[in-house]
Amino acid sequence: MRVMTSRARAAIFAPIGDEGRAARVESRLAEAIRSGVLAHGERLPSEPELAQMLGVATVTAREALVALRAKGLVVTTRGRGGGSFVRAPESEDLVEHRLASMSRIELRDRAMFYLVVLTGCAEIAAERTDPDEVEDLRDLLIPLNVASVARWRNADSELYLSVAALTQSARMTREVVRQEADFGALLRIPLNEPVFREATAVRHQELVEALAAGDAVRARESVREHVAHALERLAEIHDAVRR
Repeated sequence: MRVMTSRARAAIFAPIGDEGRAARVESRLAEAIRSGVLAHGERLPSEPELAQMLGVATVTAREALVALRAKGLVVTTRGRGGGSFVRAPESEDLVEHRLASMSRIELRDRAMFYLVVLTGCAEIAAERTDPDEVEDLRDLLIPLNVASVARWRNADSELYLSVAALTQSARMTREVVRQEADFGALLRIPLNEPVFREATAVRHQELVEALAAGDAVRARESVREHVAHALERLAEIHDAVRR
């Protein structure tokens, strides 16, 4: 997706700075992989390129990649055409297991923080988005006859990452990447239900139209309604899997 690729990825590969250590490089890349900014099968920059982009030593980039390989988020091949490649994150079963391990209080606390961040992004993006960028967002809207749950989940994630990128704030974009990696996958569990997908399509359309109109209030409200609906359904699923 053009908007998300140019801005969200730029935020991921922005220099780490004085606090740059292997653990910080690892954390930033892991969040980008889990949130979908870096896609399954994508080739990462080489160790020297990664080090230069992030403003760290090559050995630091190498240590971060070693840690990512240990977590199963990156695979490295040798020889011609080799390099380090992104590996798909946790399966749906693992996501549901993570949901089951949470208390109802923790679930609502994480959802509240996620909501505050995303609604804030929507409001700011509505004030800064130009028409061409809105057209890019329209490319993410999925027809209701699409049955692929994976495609719906990917589009939902890309839409909100793209909205974050439209704030023109690298710090805000990285925070949304972090939230997507930490909590976004949970809120997308209900997308396996046709009724929920239909409601999601409506909210997506409302958000894009609000951004096109520069209507910050409506953009914020569309995100709020979407997250609230997702949390309501997720809470029901949470109760069921914990029984």
